[in-house]
Amino acid sequence: MQARPPGQHRGMVAAPPAAPPARKGVDGRRAGYTRRQRAIIWTAALVAFVAAIPLAASLVLQINQQQAQQSQSARRSSVVGNVTTVPKLQGSGQQLARYLKERVQQMTLDEEIGQMLVGAFYGGSYSNDLQAMVVNDHVGSVILYGGNIQSMAQTEAMDAAIQAHAEIPLFISSDQEGGTVNRLLSITGYRPSAEEIAATNDPNRAYQQGVDDGKILAQLGINLNLAPVVDVQTISDSASVLSTRMFGTTPDKVTAFAGAYLEGMQSQNVIGCVKHWPGLGWSSVDPHDSLPIFSRSKADLNSIDFAPYRALIAKGDVDMVMVTHELVPAYDPTMPSSLSPILIDQVLRGELGYQGVVVTDGLHMGALARWTTAQIAVLAVQAGNDMLLSFTVDEIPGIIAALHQAVTDGQITKARIDQSVQRILALKARYGLIQTPFSN
Repeated sequence: MQARPPGQHRGMVAAPPAAPPARKGVDGRRAGYTRRQRAIIWTAALVAFVAAIPLAASLVLQINQQQAQQSQSARRSSVVGNVTTVPKLQGSGQQLARYLKERVQQMTLDEEIGQMLVGAFYGGSYSNDLQAMVVNDHVGSVILYGGNIQSMAQTEAMDAAIQAHAEIPLFISSDQEGGTVNRLLSITGYRPSAEEIAATNDPNRAYQQGVDDGKILAQLGINLNLAPVVDVQTISDSASVLSTRMFGTTPDKVTAFAGAYLEGMQSQNVIGCVKHWPGLGWSSVDPHDSLPIFSRSKADLNSIDFAPYRALIAKGDVDMVMVTHELVPAYDPTMPSSLSPILIDQVLRGELGYQGVVVTDGLHMGALARWTTAQIAVLAVQAGNDMLLSFTVDEIPGIIAALHQAVTDGQITKARIDQSVQRILALKARYGLIQTPFSN
């Protein structure tokens, strides 16, 4: 609706334009009009004015629509990697890579390993446990679950304290999805699930949910959200281990809705993480309990489960991928996906072209019960994971020692550790968590 001019109320009609001044003759005297001529002039002017009203309204409407479209286009095209507020990194990618390589070379091996670990803790304040993880163990990330997020003010204060004590700012993460996985419940109340959002058949709803989640997470100091789920549902809700957490039963719908959510969230400078590679949309077996065995053919895996990853990676929207624990015999009949160099380095990075950060799903799940935690950590790094999720303060020194020893023994090369830490620092630089000579 077009806004009314000041002082004009509903039902008022704008006054007709004033009559034109009387013409002057060549000798300077006023040239008079007859009464009939003046009536014709007034009538013509009034008819022209009335006829112009619809045209003017149409032009105003077109201008408003164009401005709205330009605003929306600017909002999305100004995104760097779909992140509106990310500072632009000046210089070439090679210059930044050289800078980060030099920075990594100045770190001790244990400091590097710390960057690869995600810490988990109890409580809602900057505790001794957090102090030990952040200051002593140099963890690169912590994860907040529902029990850590108690109120807006409490979470803001805790996260600010974490960053204040960190030499290198942390990824402060959570896994906010909505529905049954709603870490913001104590702050916002119920938030719709992926299934509920997709039921609207409107990807804009997913985009807006991403924006809303991103705003709240950013205010809390949470800069990494382990979402959205991009699994394609090929099993009934009642049997599925993911139930209402998926956006759809076709790769195209999942790509559209998960992609919209990801774009909306990252527009608020909160990093997203697509999961669960290589796909859990088929499974009735929970990796928390035991190891799912994924029997699809390579052709079906590529056309169904890998398709959303391939599409979103090709768009440049993906900054982090989470790998879950399942056996995929079509590619690797011996190692679970989270510990498989074939599925991470060969397929995800090689065939799909993904070069960003890879994080494991929780490493304490029953699917990996045949190994000790220290063995799992070594195998996960050998497989190509950059970040390991997650360890308590009592576990972290042992994990650092195991990985350090693996480097000393030659099971893992120092270059392999450097590679992961450079990816982690590059992502932190991209989102403004750390400053470089190439940041604005």
